[in-house]
Amino acid sequence: MYTAYHIRVDELNDEVVKTLQAIYRQGEIVILPKDAYTEIEKNRSNAAFTEKLQRGIQDIEAGLGIRKTIADLEAMENA
Repeated sequence: MYTAYHIRVDELNDEVVKTLQAIYRQGEIVILPKDAYTEIEKNRSNAAFTEKLQRGIQDIEAGLGIRKTIADLEAMENA
């Protein structure tokens, strides 16, 4: 788990640093530029999606899929 603080460089001051020190005490923090953070989040999201997609494919291959005809789907839509 992690926490992301979004702050502009001009907002970074002694008060922010002291707050982070109080919250994290002896822990370590990592400060990233916005573009690096965005790239990491994109990769995490893609990895989670890929894993979910692979599980779905495995379920279908194992016969665990749900079959519906167009008529079934239309009936569900109109219910």
